[in-house]
Amino acid sequence: GHTYRTQHYVKCLATHLAGKHAEAQHPFFLESLYHAAPLHDVGKVAIPDSILLKPGSLSKDEFEKIKTHTVIGRKMLLETAQKLRSPSEFLHCAIDMAGSHHERWDGKGYPDGLAGENIPFSARVMAVADVYDALTSKRVYKKSMSHEQAISIILQGAGSQFDPLVVKAFMACEEEMQRIC
Repeated sequence: GHTYRTQHYVKCLATHLAGKHAEAQHPFFLESLYHAAPLHDVGKVAIPDSILLKPGSLSKDEFEKIKTHTVIGRKMLLETAQKLRSPSEFLHCAIDMAGSHHERWDGKGYPDGLAGENIPFSARVMAVADVYDALTSKRVYKKSMSHEQAISIILQGAGSQFDPLVVKAFMACEEEMQRIC
């Protein structure tokens, strides 16, 4: 359900941000973001299941391997875009999301160490949606957290891990986010 939930979290956030951010004013932004969201982790197809489904903590090497899903996903989508005569807005959005959804507002993320507004806006929106879903979902390596615990972590990350404007939108959409969850 991760793909479905993140797609709807992103739609909720983007709808709220539509009147508050220049990039969200583009007429196809909401639709592009919604349709691109399921591709944010497409690069994980190249990561072995032994890492993705490992019940315990990842080793340093395993973590480095899983981090490559951003570069692999971006490359896959870029190659697809190059084969098209006129790549859609949605595909450009998917490229940005796949490649940059693990960047951090403070520049300490991966794969490129981008910071602040140098991170594509769509990836900044996906970052909050992705982390919220990761926190509130049970995984083979962890139990799920409550909505309240996840909110606390996301609020603590405003201005360091996350774009403060996107966190503000998250808080405005909190009830809808919990309903989707």
